[in-house]
Amino acid sequence: MLRIQGRNGFPPAYDAAMEGLHDRAGAGPVPADPCEDGRHAALDAVEDTAASMCRSEQRVCWALARGIDPAMEPAAYSLLCAVRLAGSCRVSDLAVTLGMSASAVSGHVAALQRLGLVERGATRDDERSHPVQLTPEGLRRIDEARADRRRSFRRQLAGWSRTDVVDLAALLTRFNAAYLGRGDGPPA
Repeated sequence: MLRIQGRNGFPPAYDAAMEGLHDRAGAGPVPADPCEDGRHAALDAVEDTAASMCRSEQRVCWALARGIDPAMEPAAYSLLCAVRLAGSCRVSDLAVTLGMSASAVSGHVAALQRLGLVERGATRDDERSHPVQLTPEGLRRIDEARADRRRSFRRQLAGWSRTDVVDLAALLTRFNAAYLGRGDGPPA
């Protein structure tokens, strides 16, 4: 497994950003040039850490998917989560939510149907508009996987104060909105 870490176990850009910030401690007003105050280095650290989190999330989704069924793809796990959160929904809606093509989502839905985890509801329209919904077994298995994941998060953050956890949740929510172009400024 590829691991890119600086001195403190964080990505090198994080170490550079922290050095820039620590060097400034007690040095007076922040310079007008964002490069001088270490902002670019800090933003590089955020990008490195976000990329690392994405890789970690892919590994976690892989493990969670395999925990549900050894042949399940991580994207199918994400699809199960999306259906769990949205309830009965169309393939086209899932495709938009997950950032996947409708044909990829249809393929995952078919695989999940074969596993007995989702079913297609009846409509008067064509097959593509039949809503996808969890079966009772699908609901049980995804809820079990999500409960395991929540227990893992609680263990990993057990030493954190309540304030730190609340702050982390707020910052991650804010970052995710900005990252998806829904933040305070225009999308990048």
